[in-house]
Amino acid sequence: MDISIILIVFSVFLLVLLLGHPLSFTLGGLAIIFGVTLWGNMGVLNMFIRTLSNLATSIAYVAIPLFIFMGAILERSGAADDLFESMYIVLGKLKGGLAITTVVICTLLAASTGIIGASITVMGMLAMPTMLKHKYNLRLAAGSVMSSGCLGTLIPPSIILIIYGAQAQISIAKLFAGGIGAGLLLAFMYIAYIAIRCAINPNYGPAIPQQEADKYNASQKLMMTIKSIAPTLGLILAVLGSILFGLATPTEAAAIGALGAAIIALFHRKLSWNMIKESCFVTMKTTAMIMWIILCASMFTAVFLGLGGGRLISELMLGLDMNRWAILSIILFIILIMGMFIDSYGVLLIGVPIFTPLVYSLGFDPIWFGIMFAVMIQASYISPPFAYAVFYLKGVSPPDVPTMELYKATFPFLLIQLIALVILALFPQIITWLPSLI
Repeated sequence: MDISIILIVFSVFLLVLLLGHPLSFTLGGLAIIFGVTLWGNMGVLNMFIRTLSNLATSIAYVAIPLFIFMGAILERSGAADDLFESMYIVLGKLKGGLAITTVVICTLLAASTGIIGASITVMGMLAMPTMLKHKYNLRLAAGSVMSSGCLGTLIPPSIILIIYGAQAQISIAKLFAGGIGAGLLLAFMYIAYIAIRCAINPNYGPAIPQQEADKYNASQKLMMTIKSIAPTLGLILAVLGSILFGLATPTEAAAIGALGAAIIALFHRKLSWNMIKESCFVTMKTTAMIMWIILCASMFTAVFLGLGGGRLISELMLGLDMNRWAILSIILFIILIMGMFIDSYGVLLIGVPIFTPLVYSLGFDPIWFGIMFAVMIQASYISPPFAYAVFYLKGVSPPDVPTMELYKATFPFLLIQLIALVILALFPQIITWLPSLI
């Protein structure tokens, strides 16, 4: 394969995608067309069945619908409402306290659902109107919801990390462990940015009125906090603890999490047959979407590699007169650019087979690179033009919130993510320390 074939493949792919066709069918259809025309292999028509068989017999993917079901139940359980109400009282009297509350709750939701759309939607409905009511700067309010809502990409149980582990054939449990350090680093950096920004300019995040903060005494606030956090924290410990301590595989832990979410919904008196039915429908639709993308992206990548594209990219990269860190920077930049135009699952399933062998040949740790890959995917969620977090938040924001302001709100937090990437490169132990204990 020469460079002209790569340009043809990706030019046609982007053209068809920008015409508005679904990603999964674009990838699958082009895989067959390129396989028959450019590869000249009629056997590519059998690839659909073989790939489907491989997916259906992979135990790693069983965790996906279980974690999605867990998140769907938890989203409807009322746990997030209680969390926000208690954190609102405890942290609201701080400058930027409501935005900090948003980051804290999104971090807890990320560790209990792993679904980005759910976190942004729930906090968009709970936090955005409250922050705007208290005269918060629109960009700070929206940015805190969108950026922290995307932490589910890194903090387990992350669907992205499950798929990455299955594709790269590395330990999902170790990826989960590595994602904890990176996710908490980003959450801390978001909180630090909000606190500093509001200290410099208090009008960006004014405190709630004193009489509102003083409605409860210290012991009442403590009980509210414990009552709201304990169920979610218990679910997090049950799921992540069982994985990290070797008591359960990620798939088994997903089943524990689904049961735990149902118990939390029962605790909040929200569990009903209708709720379970709606959660099952959401799980079915989301799982079907993800599995279709996995299936068709796997076909597309197989044809691309069969044409020699992976080998050509490796030769081009390794042939550059640069050190390995410069090559890694180029790879991460390409992943970010891909994420601006392609769904995160598409980026993952195209990028993993192409880039991971190259990165391993450069001597980088597989778990460390997997988390760095996930950080770039998370950055793509708030990177224009196809910033999915913007569309999630726009769907639940007040009608008078302009889309362009939501785009502008992403830039400071995108810069924070890039700074975090540099920190994770300089101090890889943030990622690798916990996996090394497993």
